[in-house]
Amino acid sequence: MLKILQTSTIIRPFGMLLLVALVTIVPCSAVKKNVATLKSLYSFTGNADGAFPAANVVLGSGGAVFGTTSSGANGWGSVYELIPQTGGGWKEVTLYDFRGLNDGAIPTSDLIIGKNNVLYGTTSYGGTFGFGTVFQVTPATGGTWTQRVLYSFKGGIDGANPAAGVVLAASTGVLYGTTYNGGTAGLGTVYQLGPGLGGTWTEKVLYSFQGDHDGAYPLSDLVIGPGTTLYGTTSQGGSVTLSGGCPTPPCTFTNWGVVFQLVPQGGGVWNENVIYTFSGGTDGGSPASALIFGPNSSLYGSTFWGGTPLACPVGGSPQGCGTIYQLTPPTSGGGWTQSVLHTFTGQNPDGAHPYGNLALNVVGILYGTTYAGGLNTDFCFPQSYNGCGTIFLVKPPQTSGGPWIKSNVTIFNGSNGGAPNGIVLGPGGAFYGTTGMGGSSNGGGTVFSLAQ
Repeated sequence: MLKILQTSTIIRPFGMLLLVALVTIVPCSAVKKNVATLKSLYSFTGNADGAFPAANVVLGSGGAVFGTTSSGANGWGSVYELIPQTGGGWKEVTLYDFRGLNDGAIPTSDLIIGKNNVLYGTTSYGGTFGFGTVFQVTPATGGTWTQRVLYSFKGGIDGANPAAGVVLAASTGVLYGTTYNGGTAGLGTVYQLGPGLGGTWTEKVLYSFQGDHDGAYPLSDLVIGPGTTLYGTTSQGGSVTLSGGCPTPPCTFTNWGVVFQLVPQGGGVWNENVIYTFSGGTDGGSPASALIFGPNSSLYGSTFWGGTPLACPVGGSPQGCGTIYQLTPPTSGGGWTQSVLHTFTGQNPDGAHPYGNLALNVVGILYGTTYAGGLNTDFCFPQSYNGCGTIFLVKPPQTSGGPWIKSNVTIFNGSNGGAPNGIVLGPGGAFYGTTGMGGSSNGGGTVFSLAQ
């Protein structure tokens, strides 16, 4: 299953592909109705259109939706566009099929849209050296699109196997991202990729994780803050010493991930500051979503594990079912303050293991998805988890210092998809996203929308 393992093996592509092999989608006539009705924009068939999206979508102009599948016509993934049709319905167009060669293989991260509608993304494998790529897909005349590899990772100090996508600094055209492996310690990197003369792109490693207090194995997208400061998370690494909560205190807990910032110092030098270290306890562990900025420069994110002090009741996890958290910046010296906004219990319909990127609307409500849970069924994960996942919201407190209130927006049941990959808020407050499995066409995953 898709778990945060204490290993240097990249987990997202392997986890999803293994998961797919175990999937059994059965008729859902006996399943109770969802809290809200999803609209399936497209169900992947596993033929020329690809299957098993492992990343969310990005919204383009004119209502178009862009994304990737981890499997394609050649077996190595694809880039697709969904185009709304007059009178209703959506048309799927495959923009590029990866061949698993120098062009890359198995895209598992969200795309971004740059100037002139150019799409940028990463593949976890393939490329000249087999350790993944950063690529662009560019619209051309006649409705065709052209794919180009901007950089092939060599697997050494330059990084290897990017699990996250890239973010774009619009003012400079520079891309920033992370690799899951590689670097000086083999535990991942933060890199920049900049356009140069003659159309060449140059990669530079800004930081190599060492696996101690600084973190290891970054999975999620970066976010750019003021002054081009980069914020991100690692799925493992970090260390924290607690005076209680263990048999013989003080005890040091490691390998549950960190939240970090990378600050440019001038002259090409960047400094890493760890602003929070997860203990894997009630505060959560192994963050699995990109950070997002909220009011007053606060940060929001989710952890895949942790939260409940006892074992998560689904999947047999001793580390809990995950959390939604907030980080508040220091007001006068000191450090950042972490607050858990919701702890997932795994007791249906609560959901289990938040996964994929969150979204924040204009009134401060957080939206996200859980990878599993929601229903007392084993339709999607017969080997382990109950339920096929949820879309949830977490409302801020009505009075200062009060609790945040979590509720489900909808529940996946297999026929409408399963294992969602996060959420995107579109025009008019509509939601968009993908599911890694399920749907009406051979269980190959879906693209969905949901209007409130």
